[in-house]
Amino acid sequence: MSMNSCSNTNKEIEKELLPLIRVYKDGTIERLMSSSIVPPSLQDPQTGVSSKDIVISNNNPSLSARIFLPKSHHNHKFPILLYFHAGAFCVESPFSFFCHRYLNLLVSESNIIAVSIDYRLLPQHPLPAAYEDGWTSLQWVASHTSNDPNSSIEKEQWLQDYGDFNKVYIGGDVNGANLAHNLAMRAGTETLPNNLKILGALLCCPFFWGSKPIGSEPVEEHENSLAIKVWNFVYPNAKGGIDNPMVNPCAIGAPSLATLGCSKILLTITDKDEFRDRDVLYYESVKESGWQGQLELFEAGDEEHGFQIFKPETDGAKQFIKRLASFLV
Repeated sequence: MSMNSCSNTNKEIEKELLPLIRVYKDGTIERLMSSSIVPPSLQDPQTGVSSKDIVISNNNPSLSARIFLPKSHHNHKFPILLYFHAGAFCVESPFSFFCHRYLNLLVSESNIIAVSIDYRLLPQHPLPAAYEDGWTSLQWVASHTSNDPNSSIEKEQWLQDYGDFNKVYIGGDVNGANLAHNLAMRAGTETLPNNLKILGALLCCPFFWGSKPIGSEPVEEHENSLAIKVWNFVYPNAKGGIDNPMVNPCAIGAPSLATLGCSKILLTITDKDEFRDRDVLYYESVKESGWQGQLELFEAGDEEHGFQIFKPETDGAKQFIKRLASFLV
């Protein structure tokens, strides 16, 4: 994982995406909005949740994660959440303070096992690298349901001992929710090992956008919106640009949302989130698509996206996490 930083303002900048990341011509990187790295804990003092860092794949590319286990885990089988963090595909990680604290709280409230994926980031790894890492991690989870003694997959003991593979969820926040949506779409057309089925997708303020402004999106500044800048930065070769179905699932010619490969979806929105109107359009489009699953929408009120990660002590964040827990059953 590359977390190079540089405070030398005299260096020549190659490219930047403010307020997130700056890349210098000498190869050093400033991840401007990253929180500090924290170690896993065998028992978090606040929640009692245990965590450890694991390797999912040693192949090229390598892939690691942080796994979280609830306090009262003896003789229990728990739902499994494959989680993808926020950070615009270029900052943060499962090992960052904010992500680690949030997963401790979510796991404690929900009584689930969470596997937080360290997917590859910009600038070294433009999309679709993170999408491929998501699929690799989902295949890895599915491989635990095989009893083949010749399997080359290194299985994780916590999943083996405590995971309920009939209750596998995928989810994330903002770009992590975008990643989870695209995994659900892929799972609708491709078979996972041992025919594992995804029970649900947890999409918290997913990053969706498009070339034509909708709802309350500003018309004049639309082409210069941060969302378009982020997408062009993280996926410069995306066919169709900002109307690529991976960021605009409601675009003309996009694959039918009826093929989403899970049985239920919880979509959360907030009043101050710039993606709100896109996410409502997504919700309506899934409803009208003929998708056979259970679709839920939770409106978290007058908040910005990610508020439950940055301000978990607030009453609104506590209620939000309780709502997520009621879905992850």
